[in-house]
Amino acid sequence: MVASANHGGAAARKSGMGTNMSLGVHLTGFVLAAGEGKRLRPVTLERPKALVPFCGVPMLELAAARLAELPVDELVVNAWYKADAVTEFCAGLEQRIGRRVRVSLEPQLLDTGGGLRHGLRELPLAEHVIVHNADVVLDCDLRKLVEFHLENNAAATVLLVPNKGPRTVELGPDGRIRAFRRPRGEGGYTFSGVHIFRRDVLQFLPSAEACSIVTAYEAAIAAGLPVFGVSTRDAWWSDLGNPTDYILAHGEVADRGVRHFTRLREAQAEQARRRAELEIRRGVRCTGAIGLGADLIVPSGAQLHNAVLWDGTRLPLPTLYADAVFTGGPVSLPVAPQNRPGPDPRIWFCLDVKPEEARIEPLRKQGSGRRYARIVAKDGRTWIWCAYAQDRRENAAFAALADFLERLGINIPEVLVHLGDVGEIVSRDLGGDDLQEVTDPGLLEDHLRDVLRQAARLHVLGARAARLEELPMQNGFTKGLYDWERDYFREHILGRLLGAPELWTPAAVAHCELRSRLLVEPLVPVHRDLQSANVMIFGGKPYLIDFQGMRPGCAAYDIASLLYDPYKRHPAERRARLWRYYQKQVEELGGTAPSAVVFHAAAVQRLMQALGAYGKLWLGDGLEWYKPFILPALALLEEAADAAEAFEIGTMARKAREAAAGRLEP
Repeated sequence: MVASANHGGAAARKSGMGTNMSLGVHLTGFVLAAGEGKRLRPVTLERPKALVPFCGVPMLELAAARLAELPVDELVVNAWYKADAVTEFCAGLEQRIGRRVRVSLEPQLLDTGGGLRHGLRELPLAEHVIVHNADVVLDCDLRKLVEFHLENNAAATVLLVPNKGPRTVELGPDGRIRAFRRPRGEGGYTFSGVHIFRRDVLQFLPSAEACSIVTAYEAAIAAGLPVFGVSTRDAWWSDLGNPTDYILAHGEVADRGVRHFTRLREAQAEQARRRAELEIRRGVRCTGAIGLGADLIVPSGAQLHNAVLWDGTRLPLPTLYADAVFTGGPVSLPVAPQNRPGPDPRIWFCLDVKPEEARIEPLRKQGSGRRYARIVAKDGRTWIWCAYAQDRRENAAFAALADFLERLGINIPEVLVHLGDVGEIVSRDLGGDDLQEVTDPGLLEDHLRDVLRQAARLHVLGARAARLEELPMQNGFTKGLYDWERDYFREHILGRLLGAPELWTPAAVAHCELRSRLLVEPLVPVHRDLQSANVMIFGGKPYLIDFQGMRPGCAAYDIASLLYDPYKRHPAERRARLWRYYQKQVEELGGTAPSAVVFHAAAVQRLMQALGAYGKLWLGDGLEWYKPFILPALALLEEAADAAEAFEIGTMARKAREAAAGRLEP
């Protein structure tokens, strides 16, 4: 149903020219813009959803401009939430789109059906009404939709979207809609939020003031009236109802381009110019989906990834800003996470909880530059709140990495709110049980297999997707990073704990060979800290947490972290069996798994890093909890080194363990 449009200017649109279509009927345009936009919070706490910008242009203006390209007599915009702002905006909108705009103020939120009935009361000549939800963006020639509707004398004609969205609409072979509310995914099509109906269809609305137009369409179908669905694969559509979809739609429209909608094409072209200005002239790295307002200040050296900046945004630091919407004005550096009194006030609105009816429970586990706590509502609902320091790049990447992992089919705690301007995240509460606490051998192995399946997806499918998406991971494993892990071990275990740095000298050459073996392996996204303490068990399934340190590296490093884990020592036969299982999972996904020798070499490297951390956290930070894991880790290091045929490292580990035993054992 899509054809190229011949667009005229404002004067031509005002007179009905420039559309190449004479209807012979009275057609009214209606933009549904009254909703609160709760799913789009927190940005809709500041302005109504209809005035949230997409590609720098308020969504209401895009929807109205789309309808103004048709020979409509006038446009109606309904308003309820922050109605004054919508009314004021519509006063200036008339001049820009060349159409009269009526604002229908609702006494209460009337839903789609009630809103249409209320808004059309004073328009008795409106024979047919074409409706456009304010929070959808569409690149499609709507003239074909109108022509189809009139030629078939339809009661209503709905624009449907295939292969995207909830797909709850069922369409019959004759083009008539059979059902609107099939179970998710079973209908085949999604209601786009754009439709045209004959005025008499409103008689099928129930008497209740607030009701859905879908209810009227269902009643019309039951009465035998023709309600058609029209689908086109040549259209682009996006529902901007939640923050993730809102952000990512900016990348979709940039990749696809705009064919049919003049105002959106102009807006997208301006986005490209603004992005080039930031990247080429200001030295800002832009990756993923980017939406840019006017009059921005972004420091040279900063990176934007999956981020939208409204007009006048001023960012303070040359760091990563990811998976977030910045709503204009200066972004101030917040106080350190440990000094914050509690969640940002916007979080309470997003969770629909009053702060006085909830309590904050600190969690034992904290992180570098991060503070974790559990929010417990009076009604029993719980969430995990994280406040992070924005000067640490990995913390700002967490939400973007969570979205990436979820789309790979990996179990992670769902991010519910991300406030990138203050560095706060609210995610789903997975409880307090992790893989360390699983003692049943059969259940433990089942969980480990599940984690290995997920790791294989990250290493194989994630490697392909990360390149396409320019994922904001940490810098990859290099010779320098491997050497840092080695030196971390030498400083805090051989030097600080044992006072015997000379133990390293005989192992030096063997480590150089081991390091070279790892450096020639393909680089894939790795969790970097895939140990049992970072695998939560919730609802009988393992979930990965603490993945903000993800970086390109050797796949075997993750598997070694999991199977050579000092927190959860596994028998050698279990490790071997599970390693073979992982290799099979990789091969079934079309990848090539590392060899067993590389697996053991990665275990040596990982164990040195872990031991260095244990020594530093115990001796440097006074965290006694890490002390008991030093001897088991040294024993595993000896075992892994011998399996990797790095015998000098194995000897060094044995001597270190013997020297440490007298200091660590009671």
